[in-house]
Parts: sequence; structure tokens; C-alpha cells
Amino acid sequence: MIFKAFVVASVACASFAAPATDSADAPRCNVSSAIIETTGSTLPAPEYTPSFVGLGVGTQNYTCAASGTYTNVGALAEIFDISCLYGQPGFDDLTSVISLLWNAAPPVVTPSEIIAFGEKYDLSFVLGEHYFVVNPVTGSGLNPKWDFTSHAFAGNPDAYVVGSKVDDVPAVTGTSDIDWLYLKNLTGSLANEIYRIETRGGQPPASCTPGSNNITVKYTSLYWFTGGAF
Repeated sequence: MIFKAFVVASVACASFAAPATDSADAPRCNVSSAIIETTGSTLPAPEYTPSFVGLGVGTQNYTCAASGTYTNVGALAEIFDISCLYGQPGFDDLTSVISLLWNAAPPVVTPSEIIAFGEKYDLSFVLGEHYFVVNPVTGSGLNPKWDFTSHAFAGNPDAYVVGSKVDDVPAVTGTSDIDWLYLKNLTGSLANEIYRIETRGGQPPASCTPGSNNITVKYTSLYWFTGGAF
């Protein structure tokens, strides 16, 4: 019950603007004229028009390197469709508000549990999942993937994008927040560009003891997707 209450509260801002239909059939708000606000950063301007704006709720995952510092080894997050909230009061504060809820959630509430909840109820305001995969071009290293093949475009095998980082800058929002990123399409048809901005949380401690267990750090962010075939 606590878990369900958390999920409902966390996505309330997204759900009130989303249609209560099956995710594959849900109409989506047009954000092609929206402006991706990267004020205060040096991220490049988009080359394509926005297609979606998603709210990411999840964790950044780290391992302790021999140097005694944490190294990022991926992420896991659910992506909620907040395109319909663009331009409405509170949009600019959304990652902060959801971050407070996310960090107050009990330990049993994990990104995997949120994803499972979305799978079970086929929520119309779930776009999909964010995780890391082996680079599909080189066959080595890890790259971020946004996968909408089970929700927003269920059954369409091309509704994903694997990104390649082009630029990153320290978060304008604070030192405890993970970097803002600009990525371009490596494979997939979902988007030509991806922005990770308005991040909250996600940064690991400054040091660690080599050999210690991997850790996860909660974060929220806005993910803007531009271009693509959808």
C-alpha cells in the first residue's frame, strides 16, 4: 500500500494531464514549438524540434574504483510523459518536487518496482524505461538507452534510441545533481537528440573504500527528445 501510494503521488503531476487510455493508443501533447531551457549552461541548441519531454525517476549506479572514487556503471529509471505539462504552472519545479517524494520513499521502493507497477497497470502516462546497454556499434563499453517499445509505442521494435554523449556540463541546479547532457542518436528511431537537464540528485559520495559494494543514488531529471520517427 505504501508503495502504491508513493507511485500515485510521484506521477500525479503527470497523470492529471494524461489521458486514461491504453498507453499504445493515448494521444500525446504536441511540444514541437517548445523551448528546451538550458539557460546557464553551454549545451548546444537543438538541431531538431522537440518530440517528447519525459520525467525520469530512478537511480544512477556506481562502483568503487581502485582509485577510491566512484565510477558510474549505468542507470535505471522510469520515464513519465509530461509533455502535456509544458507551459503550465509548476513545470519548472517538477523535478524538485518529485525528487523530494522519491528521496522520502521507503527503501523497498526501487526503480524496478516502479517499472513493474507501470507494466502491471499499463499506465498511459508512462513513456518507457531508461537503462544502459553494451554499445551496439562497437560491441564494447556502455551507452544509455531509452526504450519505449513496451509502453508509449508498444510492439514497435524501433521505438527506442541509444545515445552517444556529445557534451556534458556541471548541473546548473547544484553540486549534488548529476551533469546536464546532450546526446545524439547512435541507433534507434525514437529521437535524433536527447537532453538530460533540470537534474536533481544522482551524485555519489566523493570517495569510497576500494572493494566496497556498488551503490545506487536516487535522481530525477527532465529528458527532452527531439526529431525521431514518432
